[in-house]
Amino acid sequence: MTNFQNPLKLLNFYANNIFGGGLDVFMLSAILIFVIHSFLVLLITKGFGHFISRSSISWKARVSFLPYAFVMFLIVLTHMMDLLFYAYMLDGMGVFTDPLASFYFAGEMYTTVGYGNYQLSPEWRGLPLVIAFSGIFAVSISGAGLFNMLQMLLNERNKKK
Repeated sequence: MTNFQNPLKLLNFYANNIFGGGLDVFMLSAILIFVIHSFLVLLITKGFGHFISRSSISWKARVSFLPYAFVMFLIVLTHMMDLLFYAYMLDGMGVFTDPLASFYFAGEMYTTVGYGNYQLSPEWRGLPLVIAFSGIFAVSISGAGLFNMLQMLLNERNKKK
């Protein structure tokens, strides 16, 4: 025999026990930082596309790796900004007493490596889910942007041939 509960009761239980207290503020902040991250990747991708399409083809053939390496560096900086923001939020909300623990926890969860010996109080047990989901989506947006920029670069190089 099955032991399924009423799904509405279960959703209400989850809403009250998982996403309550300070986690609501953290989730809204995570959504905001993800939107900002996505917008920055979009701007970097559009800027790279304009740069590649407006430069001379002979110059691009010689130094094509340099502009791409520069945008990879910018993308990495957006991820570091995300990590610093999460560490700031964790520290400001008093999740950890040590600011370094906040940064390491944010980094481990953002990259979905998992977290070591951090003991989260019951009201913060949903943090790993929030940070991990935002990290997964931020990395996928960045990967899509970098793939798109590489495609732009290769298309411009193929136009020369």
